[in-house]
Amino acid sequence: MKEKESVKTDCRETYTSPTLSFSFIEMENGIAAGSAKVIPPDNGGKVQEEWQSGTDDNRTIDW
Repeated sequence: MKEKESVKTDCRETYTSPTLSFSFIEMENGIAAGSAKVIPPDNGGKVQEEWQSGTDDNRTIDW
């Protein structure tokens, strides 16, 4: 029985503390610069200024 107790070894790994790193990236354009969608005027040169309203959804939804 004493032989089994003496065979035990410490299997722990060494502690490595966490590290933080930062990268600063300089951009030529902003992130939102390419996210806008531009729609040119129609063939008559008119720009649509109002939203198109759709049909209302008047149904009952059970929760």
